[in-house]
Amino acid sequence: MSYIRSALLIGQDDFLDVHAPTIPDAVVFDMSKSTGESFDPSTMKDRIRQSSDGLGPCRHVRFSIGASDDFRIKLLSVFSHDIAAVWISGISEAQQVRDADVEIRRLEMEHGIDPGTISLIPELISVRSISLLDTILTAVDRVATIALNLDFVCADLVGTGSDSSDDLFVQRHILANVALKVAGQNLLLIVTNLDSQLSTQKMKMIASTGATGMLTQDLNSVASLNDEFVLTSARIEQAQTVIHQWSSNPVTAQENGVTLQAFKRATHIVDLANQVDAR
Repeated sequence: MSYIRSALLIGQDDFLDVHAPTIPDAVVFDMSKSTGESFDPSTMKDRIRQSSDGLGPCRHVRFSIGASDDFRIKLLSVFSHDIAAVWISGISEAQQVRDADVEIRRLEMEHGIDPGTISLIPELISVRSISLLDTILTAVDRVATIALNLDFVCADLVGTGSDSSDDLFVQRHILANVALKVAGQNLLLIVTNLDSQLSTQKMKMIASTGATGMLTQDLNSVASLNDEFVLTSARIEQAQTVIHQWSSNPVTAQENGVTLQAFKRATHIVDLANQVDAR
């Protein structure tokens, strides 16, 4: 599971600057809008391969989920060893997550990739998908991250404008509810933001309400995202203390209120911090 603070969404015709001074933790190649006669799978596959020269290790692809046959054909058309994760957006049933897992596993076997190497990221875009979250979180082991499109979910719930203060209030509550459940499984939570320019106020709200990163179309916001979603030294030290207490003497640690769940959570946090240090 890779710790993604910043993910940059790229369409088939979008410019990708592989020499930008600040690079995102992941580049997400968007297949969800790549429909119709203009979509060229070979072009997108070449872009994914070429990006490996100038960007970090994470290259993802994003699909709007539909019929399983349609998903299989689209994924096969761009699949390569360079892909670290597959996003599926528009989930209406937990079975769609299981079906996607089957297709990815099949392609891993056909391409000689170790099973489970490629992560699956379900993207929640509706009230319906939020209601399925508990089932989605435990549907398959391949799910390491959940994505949440706050604007879409909020619009589905109350229909407010994305720039209103009331909307940010509602979004905070939606995000907090999702973040609690995702963190409870020691998974990551990426918030999708498709505004052309990312609001600082919105970014700070999201970072302070349990998300671990954001998906954006705004390359200029990548540096800010990397800074905003970094784990604080205080949080890392606290996690290291819990790990030390549990590793030294689990019985004494439990008597002092340190549970096995707290130990697992602390281990998860330190692992994420180590990933950032290694970049």
